[in-house]
Amino acid sequence: MTSSSNPRTGVAAILAGAMIFAGQAGQLAFGNALDPVWVTLVILGIAALAVAIWGLRRLVSTRIGRIGWRIAVAGITFLGLFAVQTVITLALTGDIPENFILFALGFLLLFVGHVLVAPGLRDILGRAWVLPLVGAAGILVAITLNDKPIESIHDIGLFVFEGAWVALGVALLRAERRRQPDTVSALV
Repeated sequence: MTSSSNPRTGVAAILAGAMIFAGQAGQLAFGNALDPVWVTLVILGIAALAVAIWGLRRLVSTRIGRIGWRIAVAGITFLGLFAVQTVITLALTGDIPENFILFALGFLLLFVGHVLVAPGLRDILGRAWVLPLVGAAGILVAITLNDKPIESIHDIGLFVFEGAWVALGVALLRAERRRQPDTVSALV
C-alpha cells in the first residue's frame, strides 16, 4: 500500500458521485425531455468512477481488498459497456435502452467490490473506511427494489451510492491533506 492518497482519486470520486447524481436527479425532476443531457452526465460520472476505482488500487492494504478492487474494476467495465450501449441506442432510436442487464451486472459486481475493498481502506481513511459499505448498501437497495410500486426507493438507493462516493472523495482528500505536513517536515 502506498502511504499517500492521490488527490486525483479523491476528486474523481467526488465528481463521480456528483455527476451521476446530477444525471439521475435531472431525469427525475425534468423527465425524458433532455435525455441526452442526463445520459451525458451519467456517462461522465461513470468515467470519473472508473478513474476513482483505478486510483484505489494503490490505497487498498489487504489481500481481500485487492480482490475486491479487481471485482470493482470488472463492475465498472460493465457500467462502461452499458454507457456505450446507451449512447448507441440513444443515437439510433432517441430512447434509453430497455435492456439494463449490463447496468445490473456492473452494479452487482460493484456491490461485491465495495464490500471487499472497504476494510482494506481502514489504514488510510480511519473511520471513513465504512463509506464503501454505505455505497454497497445503496447499491443493494437500488438493484433489489426496482419494481414499479417501490421504484422511488430504487432511486434513493442510487442517491445513497452517489453520496457515499462524494463523501469517500472528501475523505481521500482529507487523508492527503493530513499527510502533507509530514512530507514537508521530512524535507526540511
